[in-house]
Amino acid sequence: MAVGPTSEAAIEISRAAIAERLGFLRRHGDAVAGAETIEVVVAEHVIERELLGFAQQLFPPDAEPITADEVRRQLRWAAWSREEFVAAARAQPEPLTIRPAAGGRSAAAIVSHVAGAEWAYVSSTLGTLRGGSAAIAAIERAGEQPWEALAAERQALMARLEAMTQDELARTVERHGKPRWTVRRMLRRLLEHESEHTQELRSRLSG
Repeated sequence: MAVGPTSEAAIEISRAAIAERLGFLRRHGDAVAGAETIEVVVAEHVIERELLGFAQQLFPPDAEPITADEVRRQLRWAAWSREEFVAAARAQPEPLTIRPAAGGRSAAAIVSHVAGAEWAYVSSTLGTLRGGSAAIAAIERAGEQPWEALAAERQALMARLEAMTQDELARTVERHGKPRWTVRRMLRRLLEHESEHTQELRSRLSG
């Protein structure tokens, strides 16, 4: 994900975002073939306000069928992503529940937000999952020590994703007035969203 004040700036920023994603894969030993040169191509230019920042856009690859092997690979990415997210949250110099002086949400609020969002993404595709509200509430109640509750939340969510059937892998969910949801889109958003907030937490460290 890359965001800029103008379309031109966002395109330029996207180069760094792509490089960061490739670096993420390399850090965890996932080989990346042909990644020496980054060429940015605008596939679609969307500027309507209701589509910005709300993960509503459906890209053509989102509609492509996803295989069980691809799901397993993306779930490995999700595990690595959670490791980096937790590391960034644990490294915060201020208490998790304190909002930064520069503004924005507290780190604790970001942690619960990320957990809640991924349950929403999965529920949008596979149907409402039981236990989500309780899992998020446990994270919120934990205050400065959300790690055990966060691990339990993620374990329950991953168990559901690992148990997806072939029919579910091919599912397309049509919602009135909104783009379709597919498993590929769900996994894309789950990874993108956590990465966004990992970068947000890291930026506070560098700041």
